[in-house]
Amino acid sequence: MSDVSVDIEVVRAEIAEEVRRRRAGGAFDALRERELEQLFHQYAPLQGRDGALAETLRAVDVTAYIDPHVPVASSQPAGTAVKRGLRKASFWYMNWIAAQVTRSLSTVARSLHLIDDELTDIRKTLDGLTLSGSPVIALDGADGASAWWAKEARAMAARSTGRVLVSACADGWLVADLVASGGDAYGLDPRTGLIMEAEIAGLDLRDDDLLEHLDAVADDRLSGIVLNGTTEALLPAQRRRLLRRIERVLTTDAVVVLHAVHPDAVDGDDVPAELDLAGARPLRPTTWATLLAEMGFATTVAIGPTGADFLVTATRGRLSVAP
Repeated sequence: MSDVSVDIEVVRAEIAEEVRRRRAGGAFDALRERELEQLFHQYAPLQGRDGALAETLRAVDVTAYIDPHVPVASSQPAGTAVKRGLRKASFWYMNWIAAQVTRSLSTVARSLHLIDDELTDIRKTLDGLTLSGSPVIALDGADGASAWWAKEARAMAARSTGRVLVSACADGWLVADLVASGGDAYGLDPRTGLIMEAEIAGLDLRDDDLLEHLDAVADDRLSGIVLNGTTEALLPAQRRRLLRRIERVLTTDAVVVLHAVHPDAVDGDDVPAELDLAGARPLRPTTWATLLAEMGFATTVAIGPTGADFLVTATRGRLSVAP
């Protein structure tokens, strides 16, 4: 049974790689992909994306309506006229039955939607999303354009060939640097007060939660992502969700820059309050390097001068080879 599971994972990985290759080659545009997805849901509604209940309910909503207008086309010369006459004679009866069945199916569909909503709320609660979101952890002296890791982060993000997302962007210093050098970058930070002035000045900064934002980003739309102080307080389920979203939204040739608090620095009284309240423990830099390597990235690790934080940089595809 385990061999079958491994074979399925290999097939899925090969399919995902083929999709990336064809997208990179321009074989499919966004409109064509949507058409193919609609056809898939039409002919295989119970599968859906990731087998989600919500996807199946879409098919229930579509099929809940019973149409009493039966088709009258016929290959026989008088067939159409006969069928039209039969439909007209029995329409009042069929319409009465169809209306009752439609109301019944609609009630069942609404009930299933309520169940799906309840299950979604339960799942989010178990993942800790409704309690902690994606807390931002800021270490004193380790944030800003003059920080020890800023130069390397700036250089790595600048190597990306497309749009770059900067999480916990604060006043947008890294976004501003990348834009000034001709890059395409935007930032997220739930701390609205920090981004307000830079946003007014014209930078693309948003007060969004990282995980919720990545849920809304289309596949293969980002060429780089900078995770600054947004991974330490994630619970295991949230961390898995983050990795899945990163894998989905990044292009084949992508850059990841991760700046985080070192786990050895949170044992004393200097532990950030957000991290303490979240009840989570940061991962070690080697662990992050391993997780990114499993996603096909070539990684490097640097520890901060005080040992309180670290920087993991990762490149994939052509970018993994230094220019």
